[in-house]
Amino acid sequence: MLSPRGILRGFDADGHAGADEVGRNIACAAATSLLRTAGKLCAERALVKAGGASAPGEMRLVLQAAANADDGWLKGMTDFLLRGLKDLAQEFPREIVVRTETTEV
Repeated sequence: MLSPRGILRGFDADGHAGADEVGRNIACAAATSLLRTAGKLCAERALVKAGGASAPGEMRLVLQAAANADDGWLKGMTDFLLRGLKDLAQEFPREIVVRTETTEV
């Protein structure tokens, strides 16, 4: 989920990419690494409202509105995360799907 200004508001990730054995899929590992790092960095800045993994292969993150001081940082992190995920989707189109939606909340 993105704000109308293109700033990350949260994400839902689910599934293990492709048919490879869990833990051996490079596309899944790369996406997981990007998402976990984004979540940890947001948590360090106290931007996480809710998040976690309810089951293997799932991750959810909801961010609270950033203070103006964090807007620039969060926009940069959003751009970095989306670029990485979209590059993976282009390289592994049968294994990674990226969907974005804009939300007012």
